[in-house]
Amino acid sequence: MTQTVTRQQLHDYIDVMPDYGLPLIEPILAHFADEPLIIETNLTAEEKAEVVRGRKERREHPEGFTSWAEVRHT
Repeated sequence: MTQTVTRQQLHDYIDVMPDYGLPLIEPILAHFADEPLIIETNLTAEEKAEVVRGRKERREHPEGFTSWAEVRHT
């Protein structure tokens, strides 16, 4: 399957998906689009800063983190 066909198929799925399903796939699509994921929460400024620090640490030192694939298979 070519990249163009896959992209079009995804667009087609999204076009026919009911609105209530869109929030479920948005984080996944944002992740693979390298866009920041924004989740509305009541986190404090300190907690938000900790999330930013953790993301930076993961980007700079991925070897120190366990992938979801590894977690699922344990």
